[in-house]
Amino acid sequence: MKRTFDRSIIFLALAVPLLAALASAAVRAEEPGAKALLERASKALGEDKTWTTRLERGIHIAWDTPGWGTLKADYLRAVKKPDKVKIDQDNSAYDHPFYRTYYCNGGDAWYVVNLNVGRSPNVAANMKSLLERVDGVAFYLSACDTFFSIPAVPDDSLLAGEGLLRAGCVLAGDTVLWDVDAKTGAPARRIERKTNRVFILEDYRRIGERLVPFHVTVYAGGAKAEEFLWESVTFDETIEDAVFEENRPPAQ
Repeated sequence: MKRTFDRSIIFLALAVPLLAALASAAVRAEEPGAKALLERASKALGEDKTWTTRLERGIHIAWDTPGWGTLKADYLRAVKKPDKVKIDQDNSAYDHPFYRTYYCNGGDAWYVVNLNVGRSPNVAANMKSLLERVDGVAFYLSACDTFFSIPAVPDDSLLAGEGLLRAGCVLAGDTVLWDVDAKTGAPARRIERKTNRVFILEDYRRIGERLVPFHVTVYAGGAKAEEFLWESVTFDETIEDAVFEENRPPAQ
């Protein structure tokens, strides 16, 4: 009897952690909970309100760029759905004589850096990604096929986990984590595992029926890479199509 009793104790000692792990995995893979959290976040941001144009004006800071150090620029980003973007980035107002403009129109992308006009695969990829994600959380809700919950958000050097809820989704093989404020429903952070980038979203302001982060900080590989400090964000201003045609180089 003693030997049988000992085996039972060993079995229970092994089974209890296994059952706990399975229960945790079941919670983690509970799609409705994770998706519902992101749907709540999208609604809190007012992403269900349609728009045609979005115009953002403010300051862009590129931190510790190789060979140049930290660069500050006056920054304007104009988006016109479904397929037009223009970015003006003027460093000449500060410490460096750079002026850059990036365009994307109908699938074609090009740039003007000072007086040089051209095309680049990197510019095309970045502008395409910007257009795809212009609807924020709503884009991930429609584009992702897998959602999962994570029970707790750990503290780290960027944010305290208390008061945050975490949901994950999978987009084309890239796992994306969202930390959402439990009170407001607004995202506080987005983590992209594949690109090793972290977006901290702060200083939310009410623009009509929408909630918009006016301070966005981007970390790449653990280091602060970019910062956007918006001074104004407006929707549905009239922007002529000609704005997105400027300086287009001849077709290749």
